[in-house]
Amino acid sequence: MSQPSPSDQPQPKIRKRRRKRRRSRALAQIRSFQKADWKRALGGLKQSVPGLGVSLAFHVVVLFTLTWIVFQSSEQTIAPLELGWSTIVESDAQEPAETPEIVQPIVIPSISMNKNSEASQSTVQTPAEAPTTPKNQQTKPSLNLVDVSNSLRLRKQKRGEADGTGQGAKKGTGREAIQDGLRWIVKQQETDGRWRLNGDYADAGTIETDTGATALALLALLGDGQTHIDGDYQTEVRKGLEWLRQTQRANGDFFDIEEQGREAHFYSHAQATIAYCEALALTEDESLRGPAEKGVQFLIDSQNQLLGGWKYRPLNDDGIGDLSVTGWALMALHSARMANINVDLNTFALAERFLDSVQERPSTPAFYKYRPDFPVNGPQRLSMTAEGLLCRQWLGWPKDHLPMQVGAQFLNNQQNTPEWKPNRRNVYAWYYTAQTLHNLGDKNWEQWFQHTLPLIVKGQTSGGRDKGSWHPLRPLGAPHERSREAGRLYLTVMCVLILETPYRHAPLYE
Repeated sequence: MSQPSPSDQPQPKIRKRRRKRRRSRALAQIRSFQKADWKRALGGLKQSVPGLGVSLAFHVVVLFTLTWIVFQSSEQTIAPLELGWSTIVESDAQEPAETPEIVQPIVIPSISMNKNSEASQSTVQTPAEAPTTPKNQQTKPSLNLVDVSNSLRLRKQKRGEADGTGQGAKKGTGREAIQDGLRWIVKQQETDGRWRLNGDYADAGTIETDTGATALALLALLGDGQTHIDGDYQTEVRKGLEWLRQTQRANGDFFDIEEQGREAHFYSHAQATIAYCEALALTEDESLRGPAEKGVQFLIDSQNQLLGGWKYRPLNDDGIGDLSVTGWALMALHSARMANINVDLNTFALAERFLDSVQERPSTPAFYKYRPDFPVNGPQRLSMTAEGLLCRQWLGWPKDHLPMQVGAQFLNNQQNTPEWKPNRRNVYAWYYTAQTLHNLGDKNWEQWFQHTLPLIVKGQTSGGRDKGSWHPLRPLGAPHERSREAGRLYLTVMCVLILETPYRHAPLYE
């Protein structure tokens, strides 16, 4: 192929003329655009601007919201075990960086919480008076403390007939297992009247709190109607109560270790307060009233006075409580009312505020979480929901309140059915589930207890030195059960308390 001659190649002047002609044609096209066309184009643009603005604003809001959610999720921490009986000392550094929103304090006059009193009857509705129509089931019930005047009456009946049917002593009701369990518990008492979680028995725990161990042992005995003036273990109950009295400090605190922030602190104090209030209510022995009232007052003084919860130490307004400790504290105040000890209504109103804050979401009041700043649907959902619903029952939720019914069905669904298997046994969750369902007294309770009772009885040690107790590691329960750390005494007490449920407290909604 021949190469083009130099004369055939474009010269610089030719290329320049070509570029000039192209620019001229483009300018001519622009000038030919008619004025009317410009008007039509501008008009269409004006019509599209509002829509574009709305779309832009909407996407900016969505982008901001998603960014905030991701940021918040990244700051969540893993929930600690709810029993919290570790010997670790809680420090300020363990609290989250963000504090809850500060709200205005609740101001309610101080009145007696004994519903037999005139002041209480004029202020608080009885459960029968609460609205029950479907429309009202969707609204939050008002604070309406339950009547506790006869809560312990079943313990005062003949214990073999305590279930109200005359069948309490028959085989298969759990009565034999309760008696064997109490005999083992009594054998573990120290000579000075205390019990120990880390005592001299097989598979003891590692947690240090003799107050907690003594209070738990007394709760199992008192739950069966055994007191210091009546029953088979009068001496043991009296010595245990006396040890707690000697341990109590001037400010009312029953905890046996002088170290702020220990996780066992307020569990142990609340349990000791419950034991004193129940013993007072069962026996009407006025020598118990002083320690009981001081224990109650220490709880009241330790509550967060704005946000309403309790934790491992007395809380200031910016301290964050947790539902696990708060449940035991509320049970102590509930027991105080049984013993005719007055509690300011403001304390219960603040507790209700805290319960609102640990609902999984405002739209799901049937489910609860460990702390206000913790994620929903966590591993503690079963135990915290059972505990939260029980607290709601004490504060007056009606039996047929829709969230209560939804929560009860959740506690008894197939996924949460109790199993005596590794990583499935969870007596801490069962303890609260049993009380919540028993108060409702419907088919959920019957199904749950008929299924759970033989599991617990079958798991009891049937012979030898440890007959009547339950082994904390056979099987090893769910992590939140805490039997590995709390040991054989703790697990035995919790099993006995669950088996005593039919008569330990009368159902709230009778």
